[in-house]
Amino acid sequence: MTVRAVVLPGTPLLVPGAAGAGSVLDDTRAAALAALSRLVDGVRLAEGDGPAPLVVVARGPARTRGPARASLAAAGVADARLDTAWAVATRAGAADLPTAGTAASVGLLALAGAGWAGRVDVVEVDDADLSAAHALGADLLRQGARVVVVDDPRGAAPDAVLAGFGAAPGGGRRHVATGEYEERGYEVRWYDDGALASPGSAGFVSR
Repeated sequence: MTVRAVVLPGTPLLVPGAAGAGSVLDDTRAAALAALSRLVDGVRLAEGDGPAPLVVVARGPARTRGPARASLAAAGVADARLDTAWAVATRAGAADLPTAGTAASVGLLALAGAGWAGRVDVVEVDDADLSAAHALGADLLRQGARVVVVDDPRGAAPDAVLAGFGAAPGGGRRHVATGEYEERGYEVRWYDDGALASPGSAGFVSR
């Protein structure tokens, strides 16, 4: 089955190097990379100016869809500290690309860590209009996109996108592990075609 959606925990600690020399979230990272490797398997590199085949969705202020450069600087993590394979996403594309927020950057970096070198669109969503977030998910499903949703317990918008995409919170498969620092659970979820419901209503603004 084709994996169509992966949900990652929205912590910079998922990125190797973000915690310095310390080894943290190894099991969660391995599960994330395994799921993302299945997500990108068979995806053709996009040509021209059309939508990218992969989309990272995360909590943030932007209301448009397009490419972005990853950075964890806002979380106090310099690009130079990151694992070199993952850090490819900090140098992606043209120098004038906007910088993604921390949560979206985790998704971009993880895709690079999984070996994806093609185009990725980023959509940052907030809780101001959950119906628009739901419609975005439905649009992405209809377009045949594969999505990485970065979870954030502070907001409902990422879950609304997932609902529109047909990825029910109790569906899919999951890996849960306890983090070494906070002693809290970190969950990675992934959904294949057979786990997705039918799309809902449409409508979202793209850049």
